[in-house]
Amino acid sequence: MLLYHNYLTILLLLIATSVMATKSEFNYEIGKRVLDLLRDYTDAPSKVLEFLSNYREKNAFPHGLEPQDRDIFFQLGDTLLTANPRLLLFYALENGAFAGNQRSPTFAHYREPGESGYRLDGPVHMEKLQKHLDSCIDENGRQVPCLLGPGESYIECIDNCTSLQRCPDEDSQQDCSAVERAEERSLCESNTKWCISYATRTIPLSDDSPKRGYIPFTFYCIDINGLPTQTPGENAELGADGLGNCYHDDGITPVNRQVSGGYAYCGGEGIICNNTFLGGFTSGNYDPRYRPWYIATKQKQVPNWSEPYEFYTHNIGITFSRPIYSIDEEGKTIFTGVLASDYSLDGIASFLTNNYDGSDTIVTIVEEAEPNYVIASSTGI
Repeated sequence: MLLYHNYLTILLLLIATSVMATKSEFNYEIGKRVLDLLRDYTDAPSKVLEFLSNYREKNAFPHGLEPQDRDIFFQLGDTLLTANPRLLLFYALENGAFAGNQRSPTFAHYREPGESGYRLDGPVHMEKLQKHLDSCIDENGRQVPCLLGPGESYIECIDNCTSLQRCPDEDSQQDCSAVERAEERSLCESNTKWCISYATRTIPLSDDSPKRGYIPFTFYCIDINGLPTQTPGENAELGADGLGNCYHDDGITPVNRQVSGGYAYCGGEGIICNNTFLGGFTSGNYDPRYRPWYIATKQKQVPNWSEPYEFYTHNIGITFSRPIYSIDEEGKTIFTGVLASDYSLDGIASFLTNNYDGSDTIVTIVEEAEPNYVIASSTGI
């Protein structure tokens, strides 16, 4: 018996062969329950992101979700996650900025705007990019240089990421000048979105390539209000059972970071602060603009679900994405970035094993597209 939902197929297999009519009815009820679960999973992200989009359009984020609004988003996201603990909420912008938070485990993420792949022997490196090179840490919290390794990717701007091109979606590609009626031409122009251009590059595997740095993606301990913390006894990672301390990846070294610099989070225009990485317990290389969910949203320019894929954290899930825009001085609609929500499929797997392990029916969820990967099974495999 097969049932479909988005990119997933629910496969119900009978083990027992007796009383087939009863078993068939039982299979239908199981399929209905699992479909209801999947609907719950897929309804929540679209509603939450619609709320966040409307919140931004009403100028409730003072800087339109630029880095200065990071902590406002952290707090609002943490509040929304109270009712939707399975979600991971975040936003990513065309300038490379990223911020988000999640529950189970409880932490936040942040990436400063800018392009990785800067050469250490470049003419502007020491003046403008040293702060990024010096903001990475190892598992013990020791400062290490943020250096790209062979095979790693980075974004390279085309025309300094300032030249606008029509976005690749069908509406934006339409030639509005060919539309004769003024009303229809105006509608066509209003549906046109504009995008900046950049390319994804990869560090060669050879050892003689120039050294290049990256802008780190940092994970943060947060308190009960959703804000980064390194104060002993305030880390909410332990969940409802109590608060704890913030440690680096070694699980031993307490986090105590006060990195001073003119980061965008501080407010820009040369403003220096020392709390950009407060509570940051680990860091790595990640740029949202070359992730599949971001690329697909930029291409489609509509809210969309991804196919199941491997997250940055290596578990399997799906992402719901929603494009966001700004209006420039000429009245053009500029694609600014993406609001998104990750859904790990671990929760579906737990539901199946808790409810159907050992029963006469095996419930398996597989990817609809080939090669039809198994997403979850009541057997736990």
